[in-house]
Amino acid sequence: MAKPKRKKRKPSGAPATPAVDRDALLAELAATREGLSAERMGPEWGVMQRSLAKAGADSTFVARAIATRDLDLLDRIIANLHDPTVDIAPPEPEPEPGVDIPEEVLREAMRAYRKRVRVTKLDQESQLARSPLSSGKDADIDAIVPPNQFPPEVWRTLAHRGELEATGDGFYRIPIQRRDF
Repeated sequence: MAKPKRKKRKPSGAPATPAVDRDALLAELAATREGLSAERMGPEWGVMQRSLAKAGADSTFVARAIATRDLDLLDRIIANLHDPTVDIAPPEPEPEPGVDIPEEVLREAMRAYRKRVRVTKLDQESQLARSPLSSGKDADIDAIVPPNQFPPEVWRTLAHRGELEATGDGFYRIPIQRRDF
């Protein structure tokens, strides 16, 4: 029995993507933003997410704004689309000079942070899809959210002292020159 003939693909078989009118898209974003409410869930949030994706906004910030219904972050994303020099993420607040944290608490916090990093790496390496018998790769975790048993001022103080680096959004990592565990 003969095999059926295969059809040849044309090199430009994919449909051309339509050109996006940026000004119309930004006007649509502004109109959709006016109808949003943090207390009310509805299809408007999905429309806003699709419009922001179409406009080329940073997907990590968009996902966080939509998931948490954060209107302030949404406004900063739209402002960044209008003017790319506008920063989306607010800077990490500096530790207040009046906050005096005992050295023992800072030491315990660093011990808890290192333990959390080790446990997180072990957890990632022990997943079934990431078998050490097949790939042998180590976990490549860069930064984690520190343990919540210590207040944020402790982590900001440790970052200010140089024992940790703040990577944004509440994530911290050990500076490269200090990685010795």
